[in-house]
Amino acid sequence: MVSSFRPRIVIAGFAHETNGISKLPTGLAEFEAGLMAIGDDIPKQLQDTEHEMAGVMQAALDHDWELILTIAGSASPSGPVTRQAWEYFVEKILSGCEVSTDNPVDGVLLCLHGAMATSHFMDAEGELLRLVREKVGKDMPIAITLDLHANVTQEMAQYADIICAYRTYPHIDQKQTVSRAAAILHQAIVTKERPHTFVARRDISIGMDDGRTTIENPMTELLRRADSIETTHSDIATISLHAGFNLAILPGAGPTVSVTYWQDRDAARQIAEDLMDYVFETHEFDSNTYLSVNEALEQARSTLVTSGQGPVVLADYADNPGAGAYSDSTEILRGMIDADVRNAAIGAMCDPEVAEQLSIAGMGAVASVTLGGKIDPALSSPLKLTGTVVGLSDGSYIAQGPYQRGETQKLGATAVLRVGEVDVVICSNLLQCTELELFSHIGINPLKKDLLVVKSMHHFRAAFGPIARDIIVVDAGGMVGLLAAPFYADMRATQSTSRKQTG
Repeated sequence: MVSSFRPRIVIAGFAHETNGISKLPTGLAEFEAGLMAIGDDIPKQLQDTEHEMAGVMQAALDHDWELILTIAGSASPSGPVTRQAWEYFVEKILSGCEVSTDNPVDGVLLCLHGAMATSHFMDAEGELLRLVREKVGKDMPIAITLDLHANVTQEMAQYADIICAYRTYPHIDQKQTVSRAAAILHQAIVTKERPHTFVARRDISIGMDDGRTTIENPMTELLRRADSIETTHSDIATISLHAGFNLAILPGAGPTVSVTYWQDRDAARQIAEDLMDYVFETHEFDSNTYLSVNEALEQARSTLVTSGQGPVVLADYADNPGAGAYSDSTEILRGMIDADVRNAAIGAMCDPEVAEQLSIAGMGAVASVTLGGKIDPALSSPLKLTGTVVGLSDGSYIAQGPYQRGETQKLGATAVLRVGEVDVVICSNLLQCTELELFSHIGINPLKKDLLVVKSMHHFRAAFGPIARDIIVVDAGGMVGLLAAPFYADMRATQSTSRKQTG
């Protein structure tokens, strides 16, 4: 006889990577500028994308689940999430977790980031999971998916039974991550066997080569070891490797290893600790070479003359909004103009005032602007420019790359100012450059440029790597760069102490 049991699963997505030194709070407007889908709008917006929620929809088909759709949202990394935004998301999630005879729930699957802080909770995911656990009871299985850069706390492991993180950076396995988590969750529901998670950590803030998986490094070695253990050890459900996010103000932010297991806690602990020993031994490994602006431009000039096809891509990683930077550093652009760089583009400078000014001026207008460097003068100074407006858009486009294919990215009001032979994409919303469409949607063909500058650390490689003649990582002193680290060390320590006292 075929069972008529159909598990009912509460699903939600609430993701933010919180930069503890950013001056920009993250409110509902920032989530709406990123991703916000409620109830039935979740599959409408996301089922044909690479987002985790598309993986959830597939898992529902694979396991014959009935989904309780609550909310899915994410915002570009920035400062702490406001109380208003936090309460809005939590209310939606907890409403879906209401358990009664008339409204049975069999499991919970939450797609989180793992490095969120709010204005009142340093460990926001830990607090969210505590509230969910309180709502659904101690026996219901809870699974969470996490970004590879999660700061996994003991509270998260205490309240979540299953922890499953991405295994690629750039993150192109979001749906596969959900598939792994969903399979374990389904097994727990059907067998009524409760999984558990053990987390190992060390007193380090960096490691795993920041989780990069595009070259051979400690992270790829750890992944091989994890795969081998999962294959040979039947009690181990999954192993997650988290490189951490050390720009958080959470005490102990940094790399962790979590092992989800069924019964043998001692074995899980030993596996987690052994893997974490390797993380500690290799934690100073960094596969990047960081060049100054002048060094990077000189290397780009040499490469363009001597080898290959396609553009040279410069990664302005220190001003990467994907890590919470302001995307308004002018240092690379200043160097490009001083060096009279030809046939180049940079994207995207975030300056809403200038974007509006150029939108009002209109296509073809010659405009003088004061661009960037406005949020924190310690990082970068504004740059006075005169150029021609050669592109205008509302900044909305559908991503086509491996990372966020199918998702709508929203730059807000956007303009292109051509200064000499440099096309400067100027936007209104913080957004990491991960897609070719950031340029192409507004009339710039990235394939035909000799030099492209992207405000990104690593995610851009998924789309830009295949077209690049060379990739050069540049440290121009932005918020998340090595050059800025000494300046912000005291600030981070002060803020962390303050949050410990009031959180």
